[in-house]
Formats: sequence, structure tokens, C-alpha cells
Amino acid sequence: MKKLIIACAAVLVLGLGLTTVGHVLGGQFYSVYYDGALHPFSDAAQNFSDKFVNISDHIVTADEDDDSDFDTDWVQDYLDTRKASMKDYNLPMQALDHITDIELTLKGSNFSLASGGDFSLTDGVTVTESTFRNGKWTAELWANDDEVSIILPNSVQRWNDIKISCRQSASLSIPDVLRADDLTLSTENGTLTAKELSAEDIELYTNNGTLSALLPEAADRYHVQARTNGGPVSLNGAVLVQLDEAGNGTAQYDNSYDPETNSYRVDRPYTAEFTVSGAGRISVLTQVTPTGADTANRTVT
Repeated sequence: MKKLIIACAAVLVLGLGLTTVGHVLGGQFYSVYYDGALHPFSDAAQNFSDKFVNISDHIVTADEDDDSDFDTDWVQDYLDTRKASMKDYNLPMQALDHITDIELTLKGSNFSLASGGDFSLTDGVTVTESTFRNGKWTAELWANDDEVSIILPNSVQRWNDIKISCRQSASLSIPDVLRADDLTLSTENGTLTAKELSAEDIELYTNNGTLSALLPEAADRYHVQARTNGGPVSLNGAVLVQLDEAGNGTAQYDNSYDPETNSYRVDRPYTAEFTVSGAGRISVLTQVTPTGADTANRTVT
């Protein structure tokens, strides 16, 4: 084995020596094979250099004009647009983020929610949280002295899910129609008024505040459930639930129960849940006045 290793080393040294002597005497390294033949290493190196120069001629820097067929301007436009959207409030942009769900927590004084060109906020607001991912915008906003307007893009005809919580004494007015598959609105001690709430599932809650809204369908098309620990819930002027200080009155209401058949109806296409946990008030109107049966069926607990 040792003799074999010595022999291999000798052949390698002899080959390198002959190669060096040949190159010194004017020979070429025919060590590269392409195009069906062996080529000198120097020719191959020159060929590679020419191709590299040719490629570099097609590379355009940011300061040069691009005459190629590749349009990369959209990349810079996207970055510029995203930078602009994050400059002030870190707000989403509907054209880029495709928001379908919204969850807002409002604190401070007065807010209004309206439709416009894109997501925006007026001055006088402190944004303590604002994130948008997976199609959902989550934000916590604090209104200072002046009313803060929250603008939602009117390009969205109907949202998937909207949750708005008015904490402490924050108040909210919604002068435009608000449409979503699911709507949840709550106010602790402030006032919340909505021009029209269009949704398959609606939840309204207050503690000691006042909440009023208009629903676009007839009352008998909603599965209405109402609960209270004190303050009244009324539908089209008829009080559904209310308790006095002694606990007397109606605490729960459900219009799905049909006393004539002693069964619950399941054919109502919409649901509406109203809850008063304190001394507050919820007042709801519908486009069509309900029949007597829609406001008379009550469950007292």
C-alpha cells in the first residue's frame, strides 16, 4: 500500500512538472470542454469575461433609465404608499391590506364613524394601539377635547365583522348606514347613536349609558333577545325588559317563543341581542312596526 501511494504521488508530481514546462514553452491549458471540443483555459476565461460584461450591461441602477421590458416601478410605488400610510397613525390602506374585520376600543370624549375614501382619523386623537393583519384592523383610540372622526372606506359595501367598544364615558355617533355580517356595539357610560345597523347578527350592550339604533328590517324578522339588570330595553317604543330597585319587573325577553304552538320559532333570518347590565337604556326602532305578538311574548325571571 505504501509503494502504491508513493507511485501515485510521483505520477502527480511528474504531471504537474510537465504541464508547467509546457506552458513556459508556449503551450496552452486544454482543460475546459464546451461546444464539442477542448479549449485552452485562457480562451474559456476570456469567454466567461465577455459574457459577464454582457450581463452587466443589462443591469440598470436606480439612477439610470430602464429600457428593458421589465416593469419594476410598482415595487417602489408599493413601498412609497405603505410608507405614507404608516406616517401618521399606522393606519391600514384598503387597496393594500384588504381589511374585512374591524375591532375598535374608544376612550376619552366624543367620536363619530363615517364613510370616506380610505381609512383616516381627524386631529385630536391619540392612537395607543393600531395593528392590521390577516384582514383585521384592531385599534385603541383616545379622543381628547374635540370630536374625532373615524373614516372607513366606502369601497367596502359590507364588512365581515365589526366590534366597537366605547369605554368609560366615551360616546359615538354613526351618521351613515353601517353594514356587516356581524355587528357588536357597546358603551359603558356614554351615548351611542346609530342611524341604521344592517347585519345578520347584532349585539348591543350598555352599562349605565344610552344606546339607540335603527334596524332596517321588520321586527318579526329578528330573533330578539333582551336582558337587563335594571334599565329598560325598548323596541319600537314598547318596553321589553326592565327592573325596578326592588328587582320587580321583566328581566329577560325572547320573541322566538310562540305561545300558540308552545314552541320556539327558528325561521327568523336575523338575530338581535340587547343587554343592559346597569341603569342604562337601549332603544331600538325598526323600519316596520311589529305586531302585538312580537312585543308581548316575554319570559320573566
